[in-house]
Order: sequence, then structure tokens, then C-alpha cells
Amino acid sequence: MKKPDANKTKSKDVFSRTRNRLTLFYSLAIIAFLFVFVLFTLSVFYVELKQDQEKTLTLLSDREVSMAERALYGSGGAWREQERRVLAENHVFYYITDNSGDLMINQDDYEELRFLYLDLIDDWVTEDIEIKRFPIDIPKDDPLFADFQDFEREVLVLARPVYHDGNRIAMMYMGIDNSFYKSVMQWLIIVFSGVALLFALIGVLLSRWMAKRAMIPVEQAYNVQREFVSNASHELRTPLSVILSAVEALEMESGNSPFSKKIQTTLKHEVKRMSKLITELLALARSDSDQAVLEVKKEWFNFRPAAAQVMASLSELSARKGIQLELDANDEIFVQGDSDRLTQLLYILGENAIKYTPSGGKVQIALSVEHKKRQGELSLTVKDNGIGMAPGDRDKIFERFYRADKARSRKEGGYGLGLSIAKSIVDMQGGTIGVDSTEGEGTVFKVHIPFGALPEELQKRNVYFTEKEME
Repeated sequence: MKKPDANKTKSKDVFSRTRNRLTLFYSLAIIAFLFVFVLFTLSVFYVELKQDQEKTLTLLSDREVSMAERALYGSGGAWREQERRVLAENHVFYYITDNSGDLMINQDDYEELRFLYLDLIDDWVTEDIEIKRFPIDIPKDDPLFADFQDFEREVLVLARPVYHDGNRIAMMYMGIDNSFYKSVMQWLIIVFSGVALLFALIGVLLSRWMAKRAMIPVEQAYNVQREFVSNASHELRTPLSVILSAVEALEMESGNSPFSKKIQTTLKHEVKRMSKLITELLALARSDSDQAVLEVKKEWFNFRPAAAQVMASLSELSARKGIQLELDANDEIFVQGDSDRLTQLLYILGENAIKYTPSGGKVQIALSVEHKKRQGELSLTVKDNGIGMAPGDRDKIFERFYRADKARSRKEGGYGLGLSIAKSIVDMQGGTIGVDSTEGEGTVFKVHIPFGALPEELQKRNVYFTEKEME
């Protein structure tokens, strides 16, 4: 018995998808928390550094503005003192301009950069203290600035008017080097980002562990429920078989009144309906089991005789409703797969088409195979001109217990399990199933199941087929 490649049961797929969604949810929650934490922490650092710099610069300007006023309206000694003042270590420039903007006192760390500094304060006049940040852009490929090509600096500049007797007599500009604080912030961003990335990775691993732990009781409960359905279905089949045998025995007796015959017919119908439900539940329980994929047979067989048997089984139902039932298939259709499950698939789709086709309608079933050099493909198409379905129902039609028309499904004896079983059969065979339907016009189910290359003994018989299209 050949084991299918990498196929998984539907239940495992559902649990895997749920576990992945939980992992994604937990991971996003942790990453979002880390992002907010890092952003908040960096914002606090930035605001604190900014306020500390501005406060220091403002306090320094309080002393300098009084000295500037004495220099302008005081003795000559005060003026000379201003001209001889030495800039502190991190000070970039100290300028005083008159009301016309002409430079009165100028002190800077690099005379070559003076015109760049003066561009920063050009036409900057204020009635109160203002503080701004400016990057120093060194002209590239200029020989005058050959020594400053690798020079990177950000300057924090304070502008403040100088008053005397209530009148503004000058503007004072002080610039300090802000490059160190900028570098500190850049390194903080790098460090915090690295730490956040590390914790995010740990968070993803933790999320996966949490999701796995969270799914353990769910999987256990599901397995208990699955075993219960399987065991209960097995236990119910025996008494139902006994009841059905008893009803058939009563039908064989003569002298039954019309009322008794009616009751027996009704009872027999209900027992068969319950038997069908139990059979479907058992099929779902088997498809959910871990051994379901291992039990799938991969054998070569002629699908045509099995299709003929299905047509014979469906003919009674179609004749009762006055529905024309057609099969379009070659005499020999050799495929590789599980003959029992593929036969069940054909019966489910055919019965479903008959159920939802009104009297006088038509159901067409087409079977074809296409053999290539290394693989083949079975194509199964079931077409009806019944009630069809709404666009919203097409996405849910393969879900368990879903019925597009619940009232009609109850009338026809359906439980919404047939198409779900059909989907599980196709999945186990490694194929695809799709539906195309227009409300009020009919429905078309298309199944494609791949299989291996045709064996040599069948090739010698010149068995090859091409797809047929239904009219």
C-alpha cells in the first residue's frame, strides 16, 4: 500500500491553522507592546535631553545678555572684555548684531565656517527667546573647506534680544554643539532597536509555545468528541439494522391493513434515513482520524463499471422525480486511486444534483481521463439545471452541516454532510473540487484528481483518453 506524500488530515490542518493564528496574534501583541515601550522610552529620553540643553542655554544667556548690555552702554573696559571673551568648550559661536543686522561682536570656533554660521541667523529677529536646531552643511568639493569634508555638526542656536531702557538695542546669538547629544540619541535608537528585536524573537518563540499549550485541551476535547461520534455511530448501526430487518419481515406477512402498511413504509424510510446519517458520521470520523491518509488505497482500476453501478443506484431516485440522468464516459477509464472512495464521491455528487433538481430536469455526469507521459488526471463533472445557489453559499457549501436551503434539505432528507465528505475524499486523493453555480439556473461540480503514469501493461492495450465536454 503506497503512502501519499505529505498529506494531512483536515483536523490537523484546522488545528495547525488555529495554532498559527494564535502564534501570530500573540506575536503581534508582544511586538506592539515592545514598539510602544521603545517609542515611549526614546521619546522620554529625547524630551529630557532637549529640555536639559535648552535650559542650560537659556541660563547661560541670562548672564550673557546683561554683560552685552554693559558692553554696549557701559565703559570701554566692558566692551574690551566682551571682545576678549573665550568660548567655552562646546560653544560654537557668540554673535551680537545691531538693529540693522550688522555684526558688532563675533566669536566663533572656526573662522572658516563663519559665513555658514551667519547664514543661520540671517534675518532672524525675535522679541523673546527662541531656540532652534540647525545642521551645518559643508560645501562639497570646495578647496576652502578641504579640512572640513568629514565634518558633521548640529548646532543648537539661541536668539535673544538685548534691551536697554525698554528698547531693543541689539540681538544676541549663541550656538552650542549639539552633535554629542545627537550621537547619543542615535546610539540609543540602535541599542533599543536591537534589544527590541531580540525580545521580539523571544516573544515569537514564546507565542508559539503558548499557542501550542493553548491548543492541547482543544485537541483533547476534539479527539474525545470524535471517538464518541465514532463509537456511538457503531453502537447505533446494530439496533437500526435489527429494526430494519424486523420491518422488512413484517412487510412480508400477509393480511396487513393499509394503515399498518403505511406505518411500516414510514418506519422503514426513517430507519434508512438514520442509517444514512450514521454512515455519513462514520465517514467523517474516519476522515478525521490519524490513520485516514494511510488507509487510502492507490490501485489501478477501471472506473467505468463502478460508475455504471452508481448510475443504476441513482436511477430509482431520478425516475421517481422524473429527472433525466445521463453518463458520458468511455468503456474503459483506468485511473489510480481508492476505488471505494471515488465511487462514493461519484454517488454523493450525483445524489446531490438529483436532490436539488426539480421534476423534469436533467443531470449530466461526465467522466474522463487524460494520460500524459509521467502522470494522468481524472476529471469528473456533475452538471444539473436545478435551483442553483447564491454566491454567498458557494464559499460555504463544503462546510459540515451547512445547507443553503435548510427547508428543502430537510424535505429531501439531507444533513449537510455529503459535500463535506466529498471534499474530504478529494483532499485525501490529492485533488481539487470546485463549484460553479447561478441561482435559478443550475450547478456544476468539477473534480480533478491527479495520479501516476499509466502502467506498461495498460499502455500496450492502447488505452488513452481525452477529455469530453458536456453539451
